Amino acid sequence: MSEEEEIKVKVTDKRHWVNEDDDNGGEANLDMLPTYVQNLERQLAVGDTKLKEYVAAFKEKMAENDQFRARLQKDVDRRVEVALASMLKEIVPAIDNLTLAVDSAKGSNDIEKLIEGVSMTQAALLNALKNCGMKEVDCLGEEFNPAIAEAVGVEPVSEMEKENKVAQVLQPGYMLGDLLVRPARVKVGKLIDG
Repeated sequence: MSEEEEIKVKVTDKRHWVNEDDDNGGEANLDMLPTYVQNLERQLAVGDTKLKEYVAAFKEKMAENDQFRARLQKDVDRRVEVALASMLKEIVPAIDNLTLAVDSAKGSNDIEKLIEGVSMTQAALLNALKNCGMKEVDCLGEEFNPAIAEAVGVEPVSEMEKENKVAQVLQPGYMLGDLLVRPARVKVGKLIDG
């Protein structure tokens, strides 16, 4: 080809809104969207569908968790009930002995027999509670500990080593494992000047 021959190139813009020769008499077709926007709308629709699926799955799992919690609570309640029944089974014979002691005391004037019967019943009851895991708080002569004992008075002491130590137990305390059932009521040693 020579320089004088020119190559004629015709450029045609195929965008629908640019073409004035369309059927609308020169107006752009606004209902038709560019491809990029269509892709974004499709992605949005897919995302919305997935989101709805995830929300439904989440709600289902939450319902399953609620059912599991309810079953677990029911199981815990049942276990507590069984443990309590076991403890009461240990205590019922002591109650029977108390009933026998009261009936025996009504028909007799022998106070010594009554004291002996009540003492035996007390021992049986304490033994039953011990079998259930309860133990008495032993704090006499120990450093006063407000976590297991309640100070209801002071006892004057003359020796420095008895200062702030439990001098007298007025009412024993009880523990069930590591749980304090009742604190001991005690008098605590207080050094007197003299």
